[in-house]
Amino acid sequence: MKINRTLAYDLPPEDARAMSCDPAFQERKCADAGALDWNVRVTERPDGGTTISTRRTLPTTGFPSMLRKLLPAGMVSTEIIDWAATAEPDGTCTATLRVEFHGAPASMHGTIRVSPTAAGGSSITVDGEFKAGVPLIGGKVEKLAAPIIFDVIDSEQRTGRAWVADGV
Repeated sequence: MKINRTLAYDLPPEDARAMSCDPAFQERKCADAGALDWNVRVTERPDGGTTISTRRTLPTTGFPSMLRKLLPAGMVSTEIIDWAATAEPDGTCTATLRVEFHGAPASMHGTIRVSPTAAGGSSITVDGEFKAGVPLIGGKVEKLAAPIIFDVIDSEQRTGRAWVADGV
């Protein structure tokens, strides 16, 4: 299932990327999304890029009953964001995105693209493919899980806007 969401921040792309790479922002993002626990690791790579690894547990309260049956103890995921070392000439920054859902035969792979806007801010596009490898019902699981994935992405935008408003 295609996952596509566009976020916006009143920051230039370089600053939006830097916000994403700040461990305190990643931790706040987890807390704001309602995660029960999390572990964030930000690593500067020798090539100048940055890898962000975030493992979190989200409660399944409010999940559709079919998903709660598959994930009775909560949804544990690991999100890996690999930011490229350099921006494009126009300031656009790109990253690959991978999310593994532990204890569930599901994953998401895609890209994050942070582009400048005419007003001096950033447009962040998350473009991915979510797959649930459950025989016979994989498509149904994908449709049930998609709104939850969108909610997590939307929560990140709220966190980012609060981060900017707080002047962090």
